[in-house]
Amino acid sequence: MANGKVPSEGHDLVKKFSRKANRITHSVADSVFPFLPHELIYAVIICTVLDVFGFPLFVVPVRTLENLAGYVLHPSPLLHLSCVLVIAAVFVVITVYVIRFAITLLLYYKGWLFESVGGKPSTQTQLFMAIMQLLSRRARFFSFQGLLPWMPPPSVKNTVRTYLKTVRPLLNDTEFEKMTSQAEEFEKTVSKDIQRKLWLKWLISKNYLSDWWKEVVYMRHRGSLIHTNVACADIIYQPTTTNQAARAAYVTLNRQYFCRDIFTKNTMKPISMGPIPLCATQYIDYHRSLRVPRETSDVMIRLPDARHIAVYSKKCWYKVNIFHGKRMIRPAELQRSLQQILDQNDVPHEGEEHLSALTAGSRDLWARIRDSKFSEGVNKESLSMIENALEIVFLDDGETGYDQDDPKVYDREYQLALTGDGYKLWCDKPSVYTFTRNGRFISNAEHSVVDAMIYVHVREYLKYHEAFTKPYGPDGNCVGDIQVVPKPERLRWNLDDETVSAIKEAYTFSKGVADDFENAHCVFRDYGKDFMKKIGVSPDAYLQMALQMAYYKDQGKFELTYEPTVMRLFRDGRTETVRSCSIHSCDFVNSMLDETKDDQTRLLLLRKACDSHQTYYRNAMAGYGVDRHLFGMYVVSKYYGIQSPFLDNVFSMSYALSTSQTPQHQMSEYMKALNKERDLFWPAGAFSCPEGSNYGVCYTIGATGDIMSFHVTSWKSLPHTDARRFCDTLRECLREMKTMVDRAVR
Repeated sequence: MANGKVPSEGHDLVKKFSRKANRITHSVADSVFPFLPHELIYAVIICTVLDVFGFPLFVVPVRTLENLAGYVLHPSPLLHLSCVLVIAAVFVVITVYVIRFAITLLLYYKGWLFESVGGKPSTQTQLFMAIMQLLSRRARFFSFQGLLPWMPPPSVKNTVRTYLKTVRPLLNDTEFEKMTSQAEEFEKTVSKDIQRKLWLKWLISKNYLSDWWKEVVYMRHRGSLIHTNVACADIIYQPTTTNQAARAAYVTLNRQYFCRDIFTKNTMKPISMGPIPLCATQYIDYHRSLRVPRETSDVMIRLPDARHIAVYSKKCWYKVNIFHGKRMIRPAELQRSLQQILDQNDVPHEGEEHLSALTAGSRDLWARIRDSKFSEGVNKESLSMIENALEIVFLDDGETGYDQDDPKVYDREYQLALTGDGYKLWCDKPSVYTFTRNGRFISNAEHSVVDAMIYVHVREYLKYHEAFTKPYGPDGNCVGDIQVVPKPERLRWNLDDETVSAIKEAYTFSKGVADDFENAHCVFRDYGKDFMKKIGVSPDAYLQMALQMAYYKDQGKFELTYEPTVMRLFRDGRTETVRSCSIHSCDFVNSMLDETKDDQTRLLLLRKACDSHQTYYRNAMAGYGVDRHLFGMYVVSKYYGIQSPFLDNVFSMSYALSTSQTPQHQMSEYMKALNKERDLFWPAGAFSCPEGSNYGVCYTIGATGDIMSFHVTSWKSLPHTDARRFCDTLRECLREMKTMVDRAVR
């Protein structure tokens, strides 16, 4: 028996126990950070040894504990030693948690955000940074998670005053006077009661807004998730392979390596802003979660471990096991398995081709049909194989790419990534990969629990390994030995007429959304962030001013503009809104269109607008933003039936222009290598134009300082918008701004 094969049931139990033990070990290590577990054990032993040799550290506590124990136990050297061990352990634990609490209080300090760029930081900031540098040296990925501060609600007065300032350039005198009157009435009456309820929520939750934000903004959305999901197109310069199966195999397994480095090996460094840690909760949600449709409001569930991926090819669904015994299979092995799928010509079941459109159609329809037709039998089993898969992979028959001379080629790649033509995506999962016939890689992701920075982090990890580990041979195939080739398993379905009809209805709905979608991209090579920094402004603020100018030229008016900033300096933080359209931005844009203004005046107004934008941005990151606080108060008012004309008025205004910057390189261990080459620039993410907006603009600033990219989305059904027109106008504005600056600084 000792030399025999371990039964599969026993083998699975051993693996399950091993994984659980590994997680517990990591959890314990993170819970005692900044110390290591063995250091605490050594401390207890040292305290005990000192007592044995006549140098007691805890005379009174030990004597008290001995006296108490003496009521039930006979006094003895062993009892004394036990009491010393207990007191020493308690002392160590208390010390750990006092220090951890002190670190949490330290992380409430946000003065570093407001230090002038290039200037000498204050003594407080220097001391703060020195302490954080020391702590970050021994930190692992989740070490700071339990130490991050809880985001408190800002003051009502500050929120209302800031809000009024942001809408002043958008309202005429009569409208602004009415809004001001409503705001004053709100402050004097119901705001105090609402604010008290928010503070109560703060006391009993890790983040007083995140769960409400997910529920109201995402889970209750009943339309197509094409409107809310985010996506990525492929790299444009970096060479990879044109072999579809090879690219799919390596990229798919690479994401598993990424998750393994975070959750199993725990070897990845924490994501941070310099030495300042960011909340890592979203990585847990990204790893194994699923959005389950329910009528009225969806729910998110955490999935159990799995050993397979789901693959869609030629209108059919397959399951592929990516583990052989204990080890994950190699990319070369998975490539052979995926090639087998590509070579097959199976006949799809009726309705199977557009099955995934159920996830992209009406949420209520998907909820009803999932409960009634996929809750038992072969349909339940096959659906479970897709939803529980480590990865969902679409092997597409078409070709996409990047052509510098024909922007429509890359536009199509973005379009496929965001819409999937209505069915080539599984909208309920936070990670869905599509690979085209010529080896291009695009992805789509459910957005409710994870923000763009996490998706970009995964792509950065892939970009580094494809660039520097050479995973493909000269023939385009994955390198590596082949010992086993998993056999693809065809998924079976029993789709009756009602189910097929629901699939057709969902596809008609999602295809309508996909057909209404329009987009345009621009890779801007004239200049980049280096030029902006030379004139002393933030690159992000500079681009926001360019967007304001482009929008005014395109629409002939100023309107509310949305830009997210990270709130992950706080526990379970997501984003806060930066209202980019301001009095100062309007002054700058008007000066650019006023021929009587000289360039020196325009540059002065540009710097003033950029400074104002950065101040708003920093305040938002520090927890003094406006929109999330207003959102929280609005939710409370609706739940308790509190009437507030001011809050109703606030949320009757939509963001006409929605923007977002995606970062290039976040990983400190890879940053130096990735920042060197312009060929490693990647245009990053994209999102569909939100409902209520005219345009959605996602932009990226290249790390080499001389390149940027923009992706613009809109809807054909909107009467006065055109994504390509806006993109061209934005390029024109960027060139006009540079010309103006060059003339002004001569």
